[in-house]
Amino acid sequence: MGMNCRMEPKVGPQFDFALETPEDMEKLNLTPDVEATLSYVFDAVYWTRQQVKNKVPVIGFSGAPWTLMGYMVEGGAVRSFDRAKKWLYLYPEASRKLLSALRDIVVEYLVGQFDSGAPLLTVFDTNCGEIPPRLYDEFCVPDLKYIATEVKKRRPGALVSVFPKDGEMATFEDSDFDVVGVSWTTSPAEARRSCPSKTLQGNLDPHLLYADTEQIRERTVAMVKEFGVPKYICNLGHGMVPTHPVEGPKAFMEAVDSVSSEDAP
Repeated sequence: MGMNCRMEPKVGPQFDFALETPEDMEKLNLTPDVEATLSYVFDAVYWTRQQVKNKVPVIGFSGAPWTLMGYMVEGGAVRSFDRAKKWLYLYPEASRKLLSALRDIVVEYLVGQFDSGAPLLTVFDTNCGEIPPRLYDEFCVPDLKYIATEVKKRRPGALVSVFPKDGEMATFEDSDFDVVGVSWTTSPAEARRSCPSKTLQGNLDPHLLYADTEQIRERTVAMVKEFGVPKYICNLGHGMVPTHPVEGPKAFMEAVDSVSSEDAP
């Protein structure tokens, strides 16, 4: 789209400039050639599948339009997305235009990853909880539902997941998403009530991976039993961090493997 992005150690994504006003959108290409600009991602997915001889599934990934817009307006990763939130109120039409453009790019990006060998495609809306539910429903939910519907329309065999971090999960019960991610701030019982027909994924607190292996095992097994095995993917409630010790995720995965369907009815 014309915004060069670099990953800064201990900071995250940073852009060369920020979208301070709608006029800055004139610097962008809102309809880029996704195949040409992101072919290296598609190649990485393909060659990863080849290296593991198709024995290990590869999960496709994209940020959601609102999360991507937040980084673009702020100029990168920040603690508080104040300027991005102001945009929704000050420049609603420009916000919708940008979000719609990002929506269409995300669709192309996910389809490209599926075609390259990623059977499950995940849309991460990390900044979902930054704005009020009503505002999220107005600006973000329609685009997310469109993404799921359009991807599955174009690639019926694709499985599509959404992670609305700290948002209203029930919003996606009537969507075409197959899987809804659960943040560690939401209880398994609440998640089941919100999305009874969906497969749920989550929701171990990533910070637990700093604990001793016995505590990791006990809390992981308890979580799996609370969710139940049917329609459930055991995972963390958000991403890992660079300082996690290797022993943490190892203990987590071993704990998951130890739980049988009889243990967690």
